[in-house]
Amino acid sequence: MSDTITITTLLPAALEKMGSPEILINAVSGRVRLLAKGARPLVEVHPQWGLLHIALKEIADGKLTVAPAEEPPTALTSLVLEEPVV
Repeated sequence: MSDTITITTLLPAALEKMGSPEILINAVSGRVRLLAKGARPLVEVHPQWGLLHIALKEIADGKLTVAPAEEPPTALTSLVLEEPVV
């Protein structure tokens, strides 16, 4: 494994996998938090890599994906199913 891979070389590949910078930022920050709490890396890492490097490598290699968000409701719906009894 090459240790010459830099964060700037991983960014374009990771961005392509995520589709937008906002999604990439959220995915990377969430993954870095998990790695900091002790989660195991999903890729082989070099001892000098930081958590950001590992998270970007996981995304660039397709090891980490983001599920699409649920569709927001299009209209307000009532929580009451029937008219109240008076």
